[in-house]
Amino acid sequence: MLTTFEKLLASRFLVPGAGGRLALLIAAIGCAGIMIGVASLVLVVSFMNGAEVRLAGQIASADGHLFVSGPRLRIARPGEVQRTLESIRGVQTATASLDASGLITAGGRSFAANLQGVQPSQISVSPLFNGSAHSIAGAAPTSSGTMALGSDLADRLGIAPGDHAAITMVRFDRDGLAVDNHDLAISGVVSTQVQSFDSRRVIMPIADLRAILRKDGVASKINVRLSDPEDQNAVVAAIKERLGPGYTVATWQSMNATLFTALAQERLAMTLIISLVTLIALSNVLSSMVMLVRYKVREIAILRTMGMSRYSTAKVFIVVGVTIGLVGELAGLALGFGLKAAKDPITAGISAMMDHPPIELNVLLSLPLVISPTEIAWIVALVAVGVVTSTIYPALRAAAVDPASVLRHT
Repeated sequence: MLTTFEKLLASRFLVPGAGGRLALLIAAIGCAGIMIGVASLVLVVSFMNGAEVRLAGQIASADGHLFVSGPRLRIARPGEVQRTLESIRGVQTATASLDASGLITAGGRSFAANLQGVQPSQISVSPLFNGSAHSIAGAAPTSSGTMALGSDLADRLGIAPGDHAAITMVRFDRDGLAVDNHDLAISGVVSTQVQSFDSRRVIMPIADLRAILRKDGVASKINVRLSDPEDQNAVVAAIKERLGPGYTVATWQSMNATLFTALAQERLAMTLIISLVTLIALSNVLSSMVMLVRYKVREIAILRTMGMSRYSTAKVFIVVGVTIGLVGELAGLALGFGLKAAKDPITAGISAMMDHPPIELNVLLSLPLVISPTEIAWIVALVAVGVVTSTIYPALRAAAVDPASVLRHT
């Protein structure tokens, strides 16, 4: 604890007179640097978290949070498994899906496609078609002989709802290699902003895909959507317990591991870069404290002569440095959260002033900024440790001042 005298002395050093204005300026620069560094850390972490949350929502709207598959990627009685999954607490929906790879051809153009068959009753309530995801045109493929395409795939084929395209499948029979073509109508075009979906996905009634593949009553996997994605681990454990061995459960993170690894690496790189900016600001605090000790060396010597201890001297200068750092840290938090709250109004205002706003503005407007209390505490603790560390050397120099030597030469 500080005594009244130490508090008074620390406040006097924080607002030095004419002889200490340069040190005060450097301290202000250090304080501003910490403010900018902390605000940048808050915004970078918020943006990276928001990008992950947005991507998770897009992926979940397309397929789900969990994927349950049986032995050899085949579920013989998908209806029973589906009902079992829907009875588990935390499961919002469970949708049987039959998956295959094939070619889609239209207008002389052919592209590889990921074919997905789903029950029409579940297609109609899927987030892809009920407004949760952006449907560019058309309707859900609930009728036999129809299909919906990802927006990028439809653009490359040059087709729209109402057009027709052929699904080409290669199979082996007694006579050797056989090629089957199946003509289907395009009922809708869907955009999820997930590149792997929009560029390759073809959705159709599961009965049609079973007929194309000549597979009766089977499914490849069950797509599971959760009521609360935070309960994912508990739901996975419950699914494994209810279904028993032979079934595997994959999460949307593991299915997109490469993408999320890249996001994590990008977040780490950005955080390290911004942390270096904060480190430079902390070096300014260090230099300002060293200069303050130099400017106040005579006063320190007089105080030591009057009986002030080395410990008390060091304590005063640590308090001065920590105060400078904490002011910058609090200002940085206020600036960071202020900009975070003002993101949507600022982006909307800029977009309104432009006749043809770039797509990046719309992406920024739809991007949530998310930061957890744990991450805030991590930022505060990291900067606080840096501030305290940067004050130790100047405080020790102040405590080491020899009163007799200083007063003899001044």
